[in-house]
Amino acid sequence: MNLLNYVYYNHLTFLNETYKVLPDILWCMLGLVGGAGAVYAIILGINLAKAESDDKRKTASTRLRNTIIGVATLMMLVLFINLLLPEILKAIWPNSVFADAAAYEEWLTSQAGSGNGGR
Repeated sequence: MNLLNYVYYNHLTFLNETYKVLPDILWCMLGLVGGAGAVYAIILGINLAKAESDDKRKTASTRLRNTIIGVATLMMLVLFINLLLPEILKAIWPNSVFADAAAYEEWLTSQAGSGNGGR
């Protein structure tokens, strides 16, 4: 589910096909890894609670911290690619990223009328 349905033109046309498929894959991956990370974090929490020695407690604590960091990093990357990257591309190349095809046609018409030749 891509919340920002931009249409890409010029040198960014490959993103039209990419953003038809990529967001769905990333949301599914987020769900799978997030669910697996949550289950693993629960298991590590139980191991931390049952640990009898300081060494086992420290190992479980380190693993739990690394799991939380990994899942949080994945969540941030998925949100970045799905939500922020299209906005960044629009900010960098405003003449190549449009809300829809009608906005692109309107821009082309205005450019042709001003004598810029569409670019």
